Amino acid sequence: MLLARSSEKAFAKIWAACGLPERHLSADLVGAVFLEGPPAPILSEPKRLRAADTSLFQLVFLGADGCLDIESFEKLEDAKATLAELKVAATSEGGGVILKGDEVVAEKLELKYMLKEDFVEFLPEATKEPKVVTVSEEDELKAIEIAARENLDRLITLAPEIGKLKAYYAEKGLEKPEVVIGRPSEALQVFSELFPEYVRLGGCVAEA
Repeated sequence: MLLARSSEKAFAKIWAACGLPERHLSADLVGAVFLEGPPAPILSEPKRLRAADTSLFQLVFLGADGCLDIESFEKLEDAKATLAELKVAATSEGGGVILKGDEVVAEKLELKYMLKEDFVEFLPEATKEPKVVTVSEEDELKAIEIAARENLDRLITLAPEIGKLKAYYAEKGLEKPEVVIGRPSEALQVFSELFPEYVRLGGCVAEA
């Protein structure tokens, strides 16, 4: 682990000063680690391949959700029939264009904010080859280091309040975890995760 020693030492010192038991660096303390990957594809791969086929007629249209989409046709008359049935979207815009290669062969547009060019340019954008991103071991370790440092900094900030909760519930001497109803504070949320023997979060409404 490439965790900066200063962060780990500061955490251990403040954690102990707040009357909390020693905790070794672990996956629970590091938390979830997310690595930045390639952007999500606009189209599914089978749909992208059909949309990239220049022998087909490509209908670029505005869906009911207000987002551009593509449907591929082997026959121009089928594409035109679908184009004619398109409705205006929730954005008060609608319609689409039919392309064969780079050429617009038919269109039906009702636009308010968008431009015809937005439809035409969407086809090459949506049919780009997906990028292959490889994550190196160095990238993974760096992501873990950043996540660990951020979570330790968060725990350092919450340590005084978590320490008070620990002392409060330890003094109660409960035989089983206390169920806490209502929206918990961030400190109580972390406390329940680190010390499940004291507290269990029960949601916003008490069980019947």
